[in-house]
Amino acid sequence: MLLGERIRSLRRRRGLTVQALASSCGLSKGFISQVENGRTSPSLNTLNELARVLGVSPALLVSELTNGTFVTRGNGRHNGDGNGRPTAKAVLLSDCPQRGIDLFLIEVPPGSSMDGHPLDQPGEQMIHILHGSARVRYGDEEMDVRSGDTVHCDTSSGAAIVNVGAEPARMVLVTYAASVVAETNGEG
Repeated sequence: MLLGERIRSLRRRRGLTVQALASSCGLSKGFISQVENGRTSPSLNTLNELARVLGVSPALLVSELTNGTFVTRGNGRHNGDGNGRPTAKAVLLSDCPQRGIDLFLIEVPPGSSMDGHPLDQPGEQMIHILHGSARVRYGDEEMDVRSGDTVHCDTSSGAAIVNVGAEPARMVLVTYAASVVAETNGEG
């Protein structure tokens, strides 16, 4: 995968628009578009800033695509905040953008909810409840789940999690973005 394609893939997976990425990096929307389309290359400083905003190491942006094992070190994880809500938290545990699969640890305090990124990524998702209970909504369908339950569904209609219990709900979320895999395999 080329640098621009990798940046586009990561940006989409993070739920960022071209404008949002550009603003966060202090760059123009046009420049980001040119980088993503392979018409220009970023400087080393710009590459570092793009990596910071995308929550990955600069080496990941320029490394060769491999089919081998990929390790995300504990100190290299990207922490989200549940769509701006300081009460809900999503921690990206494993980040290999070439494969289209992400693994998150989600924690939602009692009475709180989470929607948006990473729950709104198109593709498939599995949520496994580690502790507590929650109401999971995919489109118009709602299901109450508790510790030990797993939900697997298509996320084309968006998703949300509401903690309906008296203790924090902790869960593992696996997202599979089929569009990223298709792009990587030259199908997109």
